[in-house]
Amino acid sequence: MKLFDKRLFILFMMFGLLLTVQVRVLSKGVKHVGVVNLQETVKAVEKERAEVEQLKQSIAQFNEQIELYNRQVDDTDVVVQLEKRRQDLEKFVNITDVEGPGVIVIIDDADRELIQGESGNNVLVHDQDINIIVDELRQAGAEAISINDTRIVYLSTEIICVGPTVKINGEQMSAPYVIKAIGNRKYLEAAITAPSSYADFLSDYGLFVDVNTSISVRIDKYNGDLRSGYMRYYEEGGQ
Repeated sequence: MKLFDKRLFILFMMFGLLLTVQVRVLSKGVKHVGVVNLQETVKAVEKERAEVEQLKQSIAQFNEQIELYNRQVDDTDVVVQLEKRRQDLEKFVNITDVEGPGVIVIIDDADRELIQGESGNNVLVHDQDINIIVDELRQAGAEAISINDTRIVYLSTEIICVGPTVKINGEQMSAPYVIKAIGNRKYLEAAITAPSSYADFLSDYGLFVDVNTSISVRIDKYNGDLRSGYMRYYEEGGQ
């Protein structure tokens, strides 16, 4: 019985020592976390999560772009869109041939006799006459205009008188002048035939003015230099 008591006593002693060591180890590993520290930790975690989500979205967008560029060239949506954009730009900067509904206007010198003392200039077509007709067609919505198959470009085309003839884009021309315009046929025709139009004024002086509508008017591209006196390309961050 005494041997048993001794063994039992030794077991309790060993158990007590182990328990004491365990408590000390645990007490060293436990640190006090305040409310402020906890809030800061939560904020940091949320910030990291937001950045991760943003990165995931960026990766997804880049993957979509890479997928587009990796397709066959003939089947690439990007190439199709860029080609359409190029064609639209070429049409509106007048560097490609165009076709569409519109009108064909013919203006010619008058064939009547001069009244006694009347100036011969009254029966000739002048640069200002052509300029005003072109402006009225533009105001009526003309998208493209040519004179004697020479493309008219805003701010780049010069129409000036040279004696009884007219120089357009540096090329000397004489009457009759065939003005083609692409746009809404009804509006363009009305700009020429309206009772108060400039063409009506020219007719009163005996000049020949005729207008016909067409479902297909072709206008050739502009071959000269596009001029700009003040505009320049804008570059981000440039001076």
